[in-house]
Amino acid sequence: MIDGGVTGTQIVVEAWTVLVAAAALIAGMIGTGLGITFHLSGRIDHQSDRIDHQSDRIDRIAEEVALVRERVARLEGNSGTPDPGPLQLA
Repeated sequence: MIDGGVTGTQIVVEAWTVLVAAAALIAGMIGTGLGITFHLSGRIDHQSDRIDHQSDRIDRIAEEVALVRERVARLEGNSGTPDPGPLQLA
């Protein structure tokens, strides 16, 4: 071997070192990507649950408004007072 030369074993060891380092970087990027994906997925699920909850509240309020309108219509029909027009939400 010539002084300052590189042996075949050294080349193989350095090649494996580069491959292992590259694999670690790729695994880290994949892990980060999956972490971000699952984190955002959890946030989206949470927002979806909040939207469903708000939708349920809106449905209940709409049912209550319909009941109040029915009662008002019955009362107006019984008292003979004219209908003031549709109820307006504030």
